[in-house]
Amino acid sequence: MEALAAYLRTHRPEGLSLEDAVQLCMHVYRTGDGIPAGLRPLASSQPLAKTFAALAEAGWVRRPHPDVDVSAVEFWTTVVASATKQSPWRYDREEGKMIAARFLAAGS
Repeated sequence: MEALAAYLRTHRPEGLSLEDAVQLCMHVYRTGDGIPAGLRPLASSQPLAKTFAALAEAGWVRRPHPDVDVSAVEFWTTVVASATKQSPWRYDREEGKMIAARFLAAGS
């Protein structure tokens, strides 16, 4: 999990807004795009939720409001589940693809 978090932080040190992080999380879960092949085993539900929770805790995921806590693993588990259920978060494949492309371009 730390390897995936380090990859994301290295390639996007400024972090992402919550909305972009949610789309990236769902996109990586659904497709594996945006991360190197060697990190794709970490794109399963629990490792991905723990990675994004740690990134949120570190401030890499920018909260929309100081009172909103997005650093709980449970929050990101819900995000991952939304990738297939479309609730409460709605997965936008094109948006996720565009965000993931930023990481691939940065890694070149």
